[in-house]
Amino acid sequence: MRTLVVLVLVTLAAPGLAQTAKKAPPPLKMPLVQAQCDTMPPGPCSTLTFATGNVVLKGGKQPGPTCPKTGLPADSPAGTVTLTGVTKDGALLDGKGALTAEVAYKTTFGTDPSSNCALATIQIDVASLVAGLDCRKGRCTGTFFPIACLPKNCADVRVTTELSNVVVRDDGAKDLARPGTFVLPAATDAR
Repeated sequence: MRTLVVLVLVTLAAPGLAQTAKKAPPPLKMPLVQAQCDTMPPGPCSTLTFATGNVVLKGGKQPGPTCPKTGLPADSPAGTVTLTGVTKDGALLDGKGALTAEVAYKTTFGTDPSSNCALATIQIDVASLVAGLDCRKGRCTGTFFPIACLPKNCADVRVTTELSNVVVRDDGAKDLARPGTFVLPAATDAR
């Protein structure tokens, strides 16, 4: 009887387990801070400033990374980037494609059961996602797209991506924002 109960529970749970495996991982949300350069003294890399920002990266699921509709990267939006209160020389920034953003991943391709994927069992660390940010009255938004599509014959290969770098660049290609945090200063020294 106990075996029958366990078998029924496993059978009832199995569809849920199979469904979970097909779902994409939850999105990764990261706050952005002003990128700092190692100048003397250290300080912001860009003359542009912003009030708040964040990057949201979506996890992929097969066959999504293969760009299923047209075979173009635009089939597979991979996340968003938003900055608010962006100013240049004290004025709110306006302009289409005024800023750019890039995500670099260390990507590991697993074994290929069908032995026809040229990327199987390799690892690369390169810029993988790009976004152009359009700005209107200091609010800049963009959508990340892959630089290239995963070949269709690699859809049966496990792909693991590790975040290497995220950067938003200003109109002069200087680093403006990166994921991070900051500590607000106190009014006086600690005692």
